[in-house]
Order: sequence, then C-alpha cells, then structure tokens
Amino acid sequence: MKQSGDIPLSLPEEDYLRVIDLIRHLQQCQTRSDLKVCCKKYVLPFFEADDINLLNISFIGGEAIPGRNLDSIMIPEEYFQIIEKIREYIVSIPQLFARTTRQVIAHDVDIPRETLQTELENFFRDHPEYAPSDIYPINAGYRTSLAAIDRAENLAMGFNRYGQNDKIWTSREIRLMELLRPSFFSTTMRIAVQEQLQTHKALIATLGESGTPFALVQRDGRVLFHNDALHSVIPVQPGNLLPKMLWDLFEQQLDLLNPDHPPETSAPPMAFYQDGGRVYRLSIVHLRPEQDKADPAWLLSLHPAGDPYSVLRHTLQTAELTPREVEVAILVCDGFSDKEITQRLFISPSTLKNHLKHIYQKLDVHSRTQLVACLRPSPEPQGD
Repeated sequence: MKQSGDIPLSLPEEDYLRVIDLIRHLQQCQTRSDLKVCCKKYVLPFFEADDINLLNISFIGGEAIPGRNLDSIMIPEEYFQIIEKIREYIVSIPQLFARTTRQVIAHDVDIPRETLQTELENFFRDHPEYAPSDIYPINAGYRTSLAAIDRAENLAMGFNRYGQNDKIWTSREIRLMELLRPSFFSTTMRIAVQEQLQTHKALIATLGESGTPFALVQRDGRVLFHNDALHSVIPVQPGNLLPKMLWDLFEQQLDLLNPDHPPETSAPPMAFYQDGGRVYRLSIVHLRPEQDKADPAWLLSLHPAGDPYSVLRHTLQTAELTPREVEVAILVCDGFSDKEITQRLFISPSTLKNHLKHIYQKLDVHSRTQLVACLRPSPEPQGD
C-alpha cells in the first residue's frame, strides 16, 4: 500500500542528527544489557514503537523462512514460544522480503495493516486452544510492524506498535531505519561474538575448528592467528600483514563503522574479495573494543558471496555504481515507479533522472526493462 499526499524531498536535518546520535549510543554498547538499555532509552522512543524482537531468517528456494527468536526488547521471554507459532502465520512480510531486495518493510507503506489482522485471525481459527485475551502481543492490541533484515547475516528485527499506539508507519521512518540498520545489526553481531568468545585463547580454539575462513587481525593489518580454511584462500602466515587488496577492504569496512561519519545511504559498500573465480564477502567484528583499547583486535571472516543479494550487490559495485545509485537500481528492480522511488529516498525527480542516466551508462542498458533483465536474469530452464 503506497502513501498519498506530498512527500518532502529531503529528511529534516534534525532526523539525520538523531540517527547519528543513535549510532553513537549503539557503538558504545558492550553487552546485551547495554543494548537493551540503549533500545529502551533511545531507539524505541525514536521510532515510537512498543517493543523489538530479533530473530534468525533464512532465504531458501526463493522463500524467506523466519527462525527462532534470538532476543527481544520489552517482550516477556515466557511468550517467545507462542510468538514463534504466531509468526508462522504472519507471512506477508517475509514473502515480500523474499520477492524483493529491500532491507526494510513496513505495514501501511508496503503492506496494508489489514493483512496482519487477517493473518492473526487465521492463527486463532487453526488454534482454538488459544484465546486472544491470554496471548501477548495480541492482548496488547498488536497493530503494525516495521521490519528490517541483514541478508548477509540472516538476521531480522521487528519494531511493533500496540493498542493506542495506532500511528501509521511512513516513508520517513523506513528511511531512518534504512540509515540506522547497518549500525544496529553490526552492534548486535559484535555483542554476540563477544559473548561467545571471552578470550583470544577461546577464540583461537573456535576458529581452528571452523570451516569458514577466519583470522584474528590487529589494527595495522597484522595477522595474529588464522585457521586452515583462511590459509587455503589467502596464504598469509601469522605475524605477516594482510595482502594489500584485503587490507584495503579491511580499511574500508573500518571507515564505515566510524561513528564520526554520518550515514548517507542505506546501501554502504559491501566488501568483496575475489580469489580466482570465487567471490567472498568480507565481514569484520571489533572484539571487546572498550577493554582492549591498548591492543585492539578484529575478527575477520570470508563468506561465499553466492546468495542472490550478494550477487546483485557485487554486480552493481563491479559496475562502479555509487551507493545512492545502488539504492535506485534496487528499487527499480523491485518494480517501484519514479514517483515511488523519489518518495522512498527523499530525492527530487531531476535527481532521480540523473541517477538513472548514470546507472544505464554504467550497466550498458537503455531502459528499465533492460535494467531489470540485467540484474534479475530469468532462471535457466530445468531439464526433463
């Protein structure tokens, strides 16, 4: 469902400043408790939401499959099990994620809120043993959600509104979440890793058994430890520096994590490392940044970039599209009209026209149809 009415061509400066402030608060979080306090004090009020849930999500065979609850803010833990059952019926949001390459979706903007109520009715029709008055969040008057995902890490989060909090989600809030999303998921991943790995010794034991290429790296790019899987891709020895190409990618990702650099786009560059015909996505996590200021270390990992979203981003970045052009190309592929793109990205029609011109030139296409065909090739026919 698309919004009507006039949409401003840019977000107010106050919104950007508040996003920057939120990013600073997130990056100061060192523990799960810190993150929950930050969300209660800053994130939930900013988005005028009542709670947040974080969960796994998998993309298999063109379908998005929500997994188990990982954590929540303001959701009683005793309701996790029933919430997971209800989630099996709330299919419109994961289905839209599966059909598109969007990272943020909301009721009222992308999906009618009436769809959610129909999905809830379907659950209670099939489960008469449950009464709506006895189940959170139904008894709180579950109204709408805004959902964000990290396709690379298979993570999703939902911001939910209940009862009298009946405010409509808007393109403004989607855009703000798009800008905040990378920092939120980065903080979540960093805290999760730090909980699992209390010391470098424990880290080394874990890395040695992993089939994913991992390394422990100092700020200057010197390798402290690597597992056999990484050595098979990059023949670097402990004590040596990362190869220049990998070091440049490492520096790029560090720069993106810098809270002094305000977010300008929802599609910051992803780091791809190519080894022959294989393409990997680089991921880094800063280990215990507060405790190890004197000797910081980063967990560097390489993941095969064969999933559809990584393939799309690699294609766009190889063609040297800017982050803003990447955003535009993704929305074109998702079937957005020019008007809808300007509303989603808060840009003028003339700015969009210039972006499309550059995208066509860089990808050597001449129309929207050719652009979509280039970025979303038809699947090869199956043999009998």
